Amino acid sequence: MKKIIATIIAIIISQLSFFSVYSFENSKSEYGFYFGTKIYEERDTQEQFVMSQDGYMIGLVLSSADYNQGSYFGLLTRLAAGEVDYTSNGTGTLAGIPDYQFETTGYFGFPFEGSNYRTTPFGGLGFRYLLNASGLKQSSTGHSGYDRESRYLYAPFGINIESSPVNDSYWEFRGEYLHFISGQQTSHLSQVSSNFSDSTKEQDEGSGLKLSYKYHFDRSVAIEGYSDYWDIADSKPDAAGLFYEPRNSTSETGIRILWKY
Repeated sequence: MKKIIATIIAIIISQLSFFSVYSFENSKSEYGFYFGTKIYEERDTQEQFVMSQDGYMIGLVLSSADYNQGSYFGLLTRLAAGEVDYTSNGTGTLAGIPDYQFETTGYFGFPFEGSNYRTTPFGGLGFRYLLNASGLKQSSTGHSGYDRESRYLYAPFGINIESSPVNDSYWEFRGEYLHFISGQQTSHLSQVSSNFSDSTKEQDEGSGLKLSYKYHFDRSVAIEGYSDYWDIADSKPDAAGLFYEPRNSTSETGIRILWKY
């Protein structure tokens, strides 16, 4: 009987040694590319459909995360380009509009490390810039397009949960609530006619949400699925009191492939 018990213990120990548990990564730097689908929609003050744009984005991503002496600091930067198709309830359709995006966010938090998981509540500050370049294009009904620029300043608050590595493999789940601080929308109406001036509107209400799940195959390669969502309220009228930016929402869902350096 003792020999049987000793044999079982030896087998268990050998299996535990095969599935080696490693410490958490305290310093990570990653670069990669991503592909995502994008849907943008506007509604008027009666919540009636105004217009939508849907298409794709392809981009580059850089990120870093440092855990040191009970603190966490991170940085995430994205640069992307793509195309979207325009549909409206009054000005026709327009396909293949170039779309560009830049976003950078800094994070700070306080990790809580256990034997199986590391949980990190965090906050931060982010900036998002978008350019929808429909200037000098015409819709199916003959309406002229114009470039539109968006700038968001926001504060993310969220939590990051990661499992302890097993044979260098582990997963991460991240959720962020995006508190909208301020925004600015510029419509280059002068591209439509020299009789028009460009219109700039200020935005001060809105919110967003980011969710992601990342799987690290080892300490060199990872894959991540993500979903970003924004809901921005009606803007204030521009300086001339003629135009405002309707309530709008943006959703983006995609996959990132990342390498560590």
